[in-house]
Amino acid sequence: MPPTDFDDVVEAYRDALRTFVTGDPEPSASFFSTRADVTLANPLGPPQLGPADVRKTIVAAAANFAEGGSLWFDDASYRFEEVTRYATSDLGYVVQLERVEGRLAGSGDTVVSALRVTLIFRREDGEWRVAHRHADPITTPKPISSVIQP
Repeated sequence: MPPTDFDDVVEAYRDALRTFVTGDPEPSASFFSTRADVTLANPLGPPQLGPADVRKTIVAAAANFAEGGSLWFDDASYRFEEVTRYATSDLGYVVQLERVEGRLAGSGDTVVSALRVTLIFRREDGEWRVAHRHADPITTPKPISSVIQP
C-alpha cells in the first residue's frame, strides 16, 4: 500500500521499479490508480487508458526482463536523476531520468537503457496513486528530423 506522504510515495515507487527489471511487475503495478482515467504511455507502444489495459501493459513490459543486473550501478539495477517534483495536497508530479540495467528474458543478455519519465500522482481515498506515467527514450538532444515522419 502506497505511503500517504508524497515524498515517501515517490521513493517507494522507485523502490518498486527496481523489482520491475527482475520481471516482477506487481510492486510497481500496485501504485497505479484503478480509476477509469488512469493512463500509461510506455516506450513500447501507444498510450493505454483504464486499469485493465494499463495493468496488461505493465505486465507485458516486465516480461521482457528475467533478472536485474548491477554491472555499472553499484549494486542497484535502477538509477534515478530527478529533474523536478512538485505537489499540492492532492496532486503531484515528478520528472526524472531513469537509467536501468537488466537481463532480457529468453536470452540472458544484459541491456542498459535510459528513459525520460513524467509521473503524475493524485491522492485517492487518502493514498497517493500513479494517475499517469509517460516514458520515452529521449534523454539527449535530437534533431527535428528524428520526429518528422516521411
